[in-house]
Amino acid sequence: MQIHTVAVGAAIGQACLLLAAGSKGKRFMMPHAKAMIQQPRVPSSGLMPASDVLIRAKEVIINRDILVELLSKHTGNSLETVADVMRRPFYMDSTRAKEFGVIDKILWRGQEKIMADAAPPEDWDKNAGIKALDAI
Repeated sequence: MQIHTVAVGAAIGQACLLLAAGSKGKRFMMPHAKAMIQQPRVPSSGLMPASDVLIRAKEVIINRDILVELLSKHTGNSLETVADVMRRPFYMDSTRAKEFGVIDKILWRGQEKIMADAAPPEDWDKNAGIKALDAI
C-alpha cells in the first residue's frame, strides 16, 4: 500500500515526521508550505515532585532518540545530521524540505494530475474499515 502525504500549510513537529514517512516518491508539499522539526519538549512541571520531573525528562529523552531514528530512516540523513539540526527548531521551506529528504516533490501549478491520482478520503476510510457517521 502506498501512502501519499501532502503538506499544504505547516507540518510542525510530529506532522513533519508523518509527512516524511509517506511512501518514497509520494511525499509532496505546496510551494508556500513550511515544515519544522525540533526536539520534544518537557511538559510543564508546575508544583510536581522532583521524582516526577525526572520521570518526564527521561521520557522526553527517549522520545527524542526515537524521533531522530525515524527522521533519519525516512529522510536518508545520518542520525548525527538529524540530531544536529534538531538542537534548535529547524524550519524548512518546500525547497529545503526536498533537499533534506522530507518530501520528494513540490506541487506547482499544473500538477493537479498528481493529486487526482490519490484516492479520495472516503476510499481511505472504506479501505480501513471505517464507516461514515451518516451511513450508520
